Amino acid sequence: EMAITKLLDTIHKGKASGDHVLVLSIDIKGVFDNIQHSAISSYLDDSKCPANIVNIFKNLLQNRKVILNTCEGPAIRDQKQGCPQRSCSGPALWNLVANEILQENWPINTSIQAFADDFVLVSHAPTRVQLESQINESIAKFSTWTSKNQLQISAEKTNYLLISRLVRGPTIRWQGERIKRAHAIKYLGIYIDEKINWNTHLKAQSTRATQLYHNLLKIAGKSWGVPLIHRRTLYKTVTERVLAHGAVAWCLEPTVRIARKLSTIQRPFLLAISGAYRTTSTAALQVILGIPPLHLQLQREARGTALFRLRLPLSTNISDIDPSEIEEKATGWSTHPSEHLSPTQISLDDGGNINTGLRIYTDGSKAERGVGAAFCVLTDVNITHRWSTRLSLRNTVFQAEILDLLKAVEHAVSLPTQQLTILVDNQASINSAANPKSHNSIARKIFKLLHSHPHIRVSWIKAHAGYIGNEEADRLAKEAAETENFPETPLELPKSFIKTFLRQKMLATWQMAWDDGDTERLIHNIIPKVSLHPINWTRNEVLFFTGHGPFPSFLHRFNLAETSFCSCGEIGTPIHYATVCLLTTSYHMAPPSQQHQPIWFRRVANNSTSRRKIHNLLHFLQRETSLFRPVPN
Repeated sequence: EMAITKLLDTIHKGKASGDHVLVLSIDIKGVFDNIQHSAISSYLDDSKCPANIVNIFKNLLQNRKVILNTCEGPAIRDQKQGCPQRSCSGPALWNLVANEILQENWPINTSIQAFADDFVLVSHAPTRVQLESQINESIAKFSTWTSKNQLQISAEKTNYLLISRLVRGPTIRWQGERIKRAHAIKYLGIYIDEKINWNTHLKAQSTRATQLYHNLLKIAGKSWGVPLIHRRTLYKTVTERVLAHGAVAWCLEPTVRIARKLSTIQRPFLLAISGAYRTTSTAALQVILGIPPLHLQLQREARGTALFRLRLPLSTNISDIDPSEIEEKATGWSTHPSEHLSPTQISLDDGGNINTGLRIYTDGSKAERGVGAAFCVLTDVNITHRWSTRLSLRNTVFQAEILDLLKAVEHAVSLPTQQLTILVDNQASINSAANPKSHNSIARKIFKLLHSHPHIRVSWIKAHAGYIGNEEADRLAKEAAETENFPETPLELPKSFIKTFLRQKMLATWQMAWDDGDTERLIHNIIPKVSLHPINWTRNEVLFFTGHGPFPSFLHRFNLAETSFCSCGEIGTPIHYATVCLLTTSYHMAPPSQQHQPIWFRRVANNSTSRRKIHNLLHFLQRETSLFRPVPN
């Protein structure tokens, strides 16, 4: 996402200046197979890598042999090129070589970027002649670098995209071969077209979706195959993941056209999952299956990517959250891998029976008004110190627990060295603090303090078990959470809050569209509120409640039956068969009056016994089709 976003930003800056923009996609033939070991060794010598690591890699690349058994015996050749395949070090070794060309001095208004072996040059200029000069000068520099490292460019697969109103594009040649102009280029799985309207990408996504749809049909028919819940899982975990690739680039603010195209892509999957008739409304199927409109789902993920990975703010009409306020994931080790806490420092056994030495009790609490964190110090039976603070309502209980543990450890460090135990009723915060690779920055601070002060012990304690210290810490935390003017400690926003916020935004937009829609009002009456959880109706129940099923009234509307009447003489509607038809008396329920029909449908849908009767009724209707068709005159 970062590479794609960076490329688009560069393109947009060129367009904003009013220049012609050219994007050159460069393909290097078998780069990982053809990179020379001598080149890697040379770049290793020039790097700032420690000498011992340099020698390890050089030793790894020296005296490598390739042995092939032939009819005449084994053939042995020296291997002098190629990165170690599928190794963690392979990309790093390639980056050493690629870094030289990335640091080259490029012509004015020209830049280069790479992701693995995918290079792309972007240049912009006010005239075609100047643009042609800039890009050909850049190609000459790139060609010099490839020749130096014995790499070859595939002129057939290298092409350029011109974002301009120029009818005639610049003439670009690579060692005498002309580079072709393309209407769209594929970069890291995303198609970027010359108008940047994502038409080409959406067409490609539609083609991929069609392939996935046909694969789904192989294991899931209308009335056979894997159950509905597993079809839905396959869609969410496979299809949706494929379609969501790079959404931050093209679906952060989807247009009406993109939304319609994505709805068209999503619709076949909704029909395959539910088994509904193809005339059923897409909006109704989305609500029944608990699957949001695809453009809203992708937009939600794009917003999350923008905030979490790219650290880009959203538009002010969506959120005022500053990415710098969001909690960052800590990586690597907090200390040297050989350094661990003493085995006696951490205990997950109930420490309620500890009654010697100094004891510090911690607790966190969340109420409707805010979040509180507190600890108290117990000497014998006397509380000698109290500390508490209030956090934002956006913060979590875990953040409160990990913060009060940090403050308790810091307080313990400030005291004279003595037998001391910190008692915590939250095992998650203890486990996080004891983990040297914890992703939480506060937990890492706790680990370092505990490691340098081995006399401090941390033990779990059962909550609300009548321990004086625990009850006092709980009281202090609740008091801080519920007191509006209490001193507040600012903490970064947790990822869980952002996810919940984005989910609620998506649900609100979906709910508005569902309320304002003009189709499937009967389903809206039954399911007025959208949800991410499926209703768990069977296929027969979906056919009945949508009204799109084996009913003469429905079939006649689409010219699939000669009449809308049942063979009993009345109009063959779903409610007719469920209440009054002479041919379905075994499945009848009490008939409602005309004005109470919406309430009747809602009550039937919410009653499992009634739904079972509806399921059996539809099974009977589909099995005995000829009974419900009037005999032609």
